[in-house]
Amino acid sequence: MAQDDGRRGFDDFDTRLRKARTEARLDEVPRVERPSVGGTGIQVGVELIAGVAGGGLLGYGLDRWLATWPLLFIVFFFLGAGAGMLNAYRHIRRASMDDGSGGS
Repeated sequence: MAQDDGRRGFDDFDTRLRKARTEARLDEVPRVERPSVGGTGIQVGVELIAGVAGGGLLGYGLDRWLATWPLLFIVFFFLGAGAGMLNAYRHIRRASMDDGSGGS
């Protein structure tokens, strides 16, 4: 008997929650604009170039300041290249999930 009262309480709560979500329009899925294929390609290229250029310039500036040429340039060049590739990968992954393919 106590078990039936508990189940009825959950059903009542479920009904009230569904009604509140419907009234607040939380069940509606917002439409998300998918990036175009060309836009994604350009964005990936920008991510790669920005990472390499940013890392290279930072390393070059630090090398000139600390007189350690070419040590920091090489280190930051590769760090920037890695960061650019990671950002490009994240962008491609996000774009593939948005188009419904599930990332595979």
